[in-house]
Parts: sequence; structure tokens; C-alpha cells
Amino acid sequence: MSILNTQFPILNPARTRALWCVLALAGMAAAAGRDSAAAAVPAAAPRPDSALKAAAVNVAAGDTLIGPLPKIVTAAGGPYLVLGDIIVPMGQTVIIEPGTVLLFASFTGLKVQGTLLARGEGDRPIVFTSVNDQAHNPQSTLKAAPYDWNGIQITEDGIGSHLAFCAIRYSVYGLASMTRYIRIGPSLFQFNGRANLTIEGVEHQVGDTAYEYNMTAPRPQGGDSLTILPDPKARTRAIVRYSGLGVLFVGAIMSSVYGYRFGDADDRLDALSSTEVGNLSENTGTDWEAAHDDARRSRAGLVWGLVIGTAGAVGFGWSFFF
Repeated sequence: MSILNTQFPILNPARTRALWCVLALAGMAAAAGRDSAAAAVPAAAPRPDSALKAAAVNVAAGDTLIGPLPKIVTAAGGPYLVLGDIIVPMGQTVIIEPGTVLLFASFTGLKVQGTLLARGEGDRPIVFTSVNDQAHNPQSTLKAAPYDWNGIQITEDGIGSHLAFCAIRYSVYGLASMTRYIRIGPSLFQFNGRANLTIEGVEHQVGDTAYEYNMTAPRPQGGDSLTILPDPKARTRAIVRYSGLGVLFVGAIMSSVYGYRFGDADDRLDALSSTEVGNLSENTGTDWEAAHDDARRSRAGLVWGLVIGTAGAVGFGWSFFF
């Protein structure tokens, strides 16, 4: 018998067919087991940002915004999809061009810490609205509703912000400003949930028509006039500050001049007060009296210069505390 037949005996045809049947059944069982295991495993939970991605798919081509805004937000780059809070940074001015549309996703808003200049035009308004606002985002499959996004918040550092020909729609609180030193040209506040316009904690009844808030515009709906005045102490503060600076300068000059003269007069007086024979023979009592009077006048001028300079310094410093 050969080695091949000893270690690997040849099976007859009947046994071979039986072996193939067993292997086929085992393969079918294994496949069924894999299918059952796959069916038993639940589908992966959607990621938290899936809603934002879905929103992005349903917006016409445009940029997305999140975080600090650029200095100029162009209308050509829109409509913009806002996926997180957008910010006007403190100490900076951001200009939004006429015709710009900003579509805010849920739980997002605009926070103004610097100066916002969103000045639209009559035929090219600036729109702040929900991503579901089909009037400005026809691709949305959902309908917009109040409370869809947070709104616009202007902090106390947003002095000088100016909005005109704007529309703020479907937010929670519309526009809320912590400073009254802002301007609002004709603008619409529509379908907002909790409020439309709140300035320093006072809610304004804006109605259904364009609303204005500026230095002399009266409030509609029978409200009283609102006037924004400059700081009433600014003029007095400037007068005191620059007058004090001038007086300080005069006092410094007087102190320098009379201090130098007093030094010379005092040295001369010491020389004339010497009891040496040469001094007594060359100078008289009249010379000593004249030197003494000169030193006294110079000392008085020096003292007055110091007093005047001190008064000027006090006035200059005080101008920063009222």
C-alpha cells in the first residue's frame, strides 16, 4: 500500500456525496445564524447633529455660519444656514449687506457684543428667520413655527447698533437689547413666540406693520416719544479735564522758572551774608536787602506754581470720576 493511500484513504462516491451534503447543510445553517444575529442587532442611533445635517440638505446652496462673524456678511454668499450661535465680537463692527438671508437652526441665535450694522433696503431687506421658513427656504419639508430659533440679543456693549429694513421671524424673543442706545429703521417682527422687541427689559408693542425706534421716532400704538440723549455730563467733563490740564501746565512752568530764580537768589543771599572782609568792603546792606527781597519773591512764585499745578492735577484727575 502506498503512503498516499495509507494517510488519505480514497472515499467511494457514495461517501463523497454524503460528505458534500453535510457541508452544504452546515453552510446554510451558518448563513442563517448570521442573518438572525444581524436582525437582532438594532440600527445605530442617529448622531446628535443629524438634524442639523438634514437641515443643511434642505437649504439652497449657501454658506454655513457659526461663531464670530466676519466684518462683512455678503448677500451673495447666502442664504446662510446658521448651525450654532453667531457672534458680533466685542469692539468690532459687523456689516450685513442688503438682501442677506440668514436661516437659523433650532437653539441658535445672534449675539451682538460689538456693533451690528444690518441696514437693508426697501426692495432688498435683511431676513433673520427659521430654517423651516418656506417663504425664504422653499426646499424645507417642515413648516416654520414660533420658537424655532432663539432670536437676536444685543448686550450692553452693543451701543450704536443699527438695523433697518429687516425682518425677524419665527424666533423665541425676536430682538432683545440690554441697551437703549440702538437704532431700528422700518423693520418687521413676525410670528415670534415670547416677544418681538424688548429694550432694557421693556417690551415694545410693534404691531403688524414696520416699526421704528431711533432718537426721535414716536412709538406707534399711541405710545410716548422716545429720545436718546447724549451724556449730559460730557461737556462739563471735557471742560474740567482740559482746563485742569492747562492749569497743570501753567503751574509746572511757574514752578520751573521761579524754582530756578529762587536757587540763584538764595545762593547770592548766602554770598552776601558772608562775614569775610572782602564781602563787607564790596557790598552794602542795601545789596543784601535787595537779594533777600529777590529770594523771597522767587520763593513765593515757586510756592504759587506748585499750588496752581496741584489744583490743575486735581481737576484733571477728578474729571474721570463723574
